[in-house]
Amino acid sequence: MRADLDALRIEMERERAKLRTLQEIGVLLGSTLDLNELLTMVLERISDVMDADRSTLYLLDEDTGELWSKLAQGEHVHEIRLKVGEGLAGSVAKTGKSLNLKDAYQDVRFDAEWDRRTGYRTRSVLCVPMKNQHGRTIGVVQVLNKKDGGWFTREDEALLGALSSQAAVSIENSKLFLSVVGKNIELLETQEQLQKKIRELDVLFEIAQVSAGAMELDELLQGVLARTMRAVDAEAASILLADEVTGNLHFRAAVGGEPKKVQRLQIKSGSGICGWVAKHGKPQVVNRVDDDVRHSRHISEEVGYHPRNVLCVPLRWDDGDRQGIGAVELLNKSKGQADFTDDDLKLATVIAGHVSTAIEQARSRERREREQRLSALGQFLSSVLHDLKTPMTVIKGYVRMLASEEDQEVRQQYVDTVLAQVEILDAMTRETLAFARGDRKLWVRKVYLYKFFEDLAEQLRRALGDRMEIELELRDRGVAHFDAPKVQRAAHNLARNAAEAAAALDRKGTFRIVVDRREDGALLLRFEDDGPGVPEAIKERLFESFTTHGKDEGTGLGLAIVRQIVEDHGGEIAFESEPGRTVFAITLPQSADGAITSSGDRAAAS
Repeated sequence: MRADLDALRIEMERERAKLRTLQEIGVLLGSTLDLNELLTMVLERISDVMDADRSTLYLLDEDTGELWSKLAQGEHVHEIRLKVGEGLAGSVAKTGKSLNLKDAYQDVRFDAEWDRRTGYRTRSVLCVPMKNQHGRTIGVVQVLNKKDGGWFTREDEALLGALSSQAAVSIENSKLFLSVVGKNIELLETQEQLQKKIRELDVLFEIAQVSAGAMELDELLQGVLARTMRAVDAEAASILLADEVTGNLHFRAAVGGEPKKVQRLQIKSGSGICGWVAKHGKPQVVNRVDDDVRHSRHISEEVGYHPRNVLCVPLRWDDGDRQGIGAVELLNKSKGQADFTDDDLKLATVIAGHVSTAIEQARSRERREREQRLSALGQFLSSVLHDLKTPMTVIKGYVRMLASEEDQEVRQQYVDTVLAQVEILDAMTRETLAFARGDRKLWVRKVYLYKFFEDLAEQLRRALGDRMEIELELRDRGVAHFDAPKVQRAAHNLARNAAEAAAALDRKGTFRIVVDRREDGALLLRFEDDGPGVPEAIKERLFESFTTHGKDEGTGLGLAIVRQIVEDHGGEIAFESEPGRTVFAITLPQSADGAITSSGDRAAAS
């Protein structure tokens, strides 16, 4: 009787221990979402509660379709992989049914290779599937060798089944948690990459704005360089361009470090890391410049700036009939505390493409401006040579009269007239030189209308008197402000055109000048002739350069010069023409104080 009570007491104590272990397993399963930690705890408690010598928990790898376990209880931890359907655990995973063997060696599905390799002797085996809430098998729990030397009972089978179901829920939760964490990490990484790309796009947008707004190439390069340096967190940066003749690199722009010192330096073609990049057209990231034989240490010593790492990308652009080369250099990532990355290289390469395009456009613009300047200078010289005829004709006529005139007073008048024409020639020379320098100014002065137009009419009579009657009507005899030599040139051109047109009629024509004032103070000049009129074929393009009709020696520049003079004064010119009457009307605006309102630069007004 006592023996039976002791046995019952031992059995009750064992059941209490199992119950406590089950409680612990329940608490532990809810205490962590870390999968490895969860598997370790489950295996330790399952061995205790099942009174088994060893236990193994297999999980189904959905990617490979294999069972795997990295946490096999015992002295060593090994990774075990089984195909579904292979071995005892694989068979349970395939069928979804429990397997309880008293002697594993009696079952053909048992693989004794593991026993032979480890020296372990497997006897009794209990395998139960782990199924999730949808009834899908996610793994297998296997316990080996009942410690009392017997085999696993139906109660053990039910208990392990309950434990496996509880473990399956926790494992699914852990997987879900890890999946969510993984997705969150991916989202954070994606967000970080997106923010980085946005920062890069912001930099590229800023560079585009700088490129659009910069008036000079140096201003553009300096602005691009500062933004590039900020984008890759560099401490210093520079842009080097190769000389067209020597091929040596010179620092066109520099930011950070010692910019004033480096801009005085040149790097020989192919020398240093930048020279190598510019010559070979290949980008380079050198995060340990002291270990690179191409590093120009003498430049570092000369400027007193010692870079730790360098990112350098080439520049290439079409420069007329040759290819321009250069390089963008970035120094010291995070003040030398970090290395330049592939992302930095990619961004710098994209920016270098924008810089190359900007340089190409700037050089192309400079070439166009030079060509336009030369073309404009050529046209200007043509107009000057065209207008030289008038003062030369006047000078020639008065010099001839000087030779035969004996009256000293009259001779002095002739001399004064010749000197005035020489002054006009001198003004035209000065104007030509100023134009060549890019300086096109009006020499605006106070002009007494009576004297100016009386002298003009007299000059025209002397020059064209054998072909034209010159008439002058001064409705306003006051003062105005304009560039007298240029207005005089305009009048001579109009009169000469009228005389050439009248010559075709084989008669002497009439050229009439009318000077008047508009209510708002603007000066009104009318130049009328009684010639054959402007041909219909050229009316639409009358004021364009090289427009002429029916003149053997005509250049087609006269009226283009007149229009340019009027527009430089901020004025307007219009014409009416019919056979027997042509009128050119010129308006020169005057401000309230009498000074001309000019569309060009005004040198002075007095």
